[in-house]
Amino acid sequence: MPNQYHIRAAALMIGTVVWVIIYGVLSYRLWVQGLAIGNPLNLALIAIAVLLGVVMLLGWRAVGRGWLAYVFPWLGDFKQRALNLEQMYALTPSEFEAYVAQRIFARQGYDALNTRDTKDGGIDILLTNRQGQRAVVQCKRASGTVGEPVVRDLYGTMINAGATHSYLVTTGNISADARKWAVGKPIDLIDGRRLVQLARH
Repeated sequence: MPNQYHIRAAALMIGTVVWVIIYGVLSYRLWVQGLAIGNPLNLALIAIAVLLGVVMLLGWRAVGRGWLAYVFPWLGDFKQRALNLEQMYALTPSEFEAYVAQRIFARQGYDALNTRDTKDGGIDILLTNRQGQRAVVQCKRASGTVGEPVVRDLYGTMINAGATHSYLVTTGNISADARKWAVGKPIDLIDGRRLVQLARH
């Protein structure tokens, strides 16, 4: 299961324990004092218990949906299902970036931040692994061939961002010159064929 689900579930577990404790204290006070709802402390505990209970309910509902979509991909949206190239072409550029972030990288345990349509400086997705190392991803939803200049620009973007690795992900092809230039550098080139394979596995 993606790393963010573990983090959210842990936070919700702690919140739920706190809610149970507050609810228990409130129940005990009302049992001992009778229905002394006018007591300021009891009113505060009731308000906190209700508010925290709603937050926990909504939180567990969101995590539950994410868990189901991960375990049963056909129940999820396009980011959770393995798509073929034709289906990827049907996505908007923003949807394609979200798909790559979740389907390819988040499932590998990365914290994948989709920069969406902001001024990202050439970074479509910012990855952080469990050791805190960062990598940048550039997505090209195109049917043509990506050439060497794009790979050169990506390398410069990686250096400027202080990242240790970079990924070029495209639905198209990658030229021989681009592949040759990337040899020996911390750049992973993912063309359409490999992208489909990664999405399936």
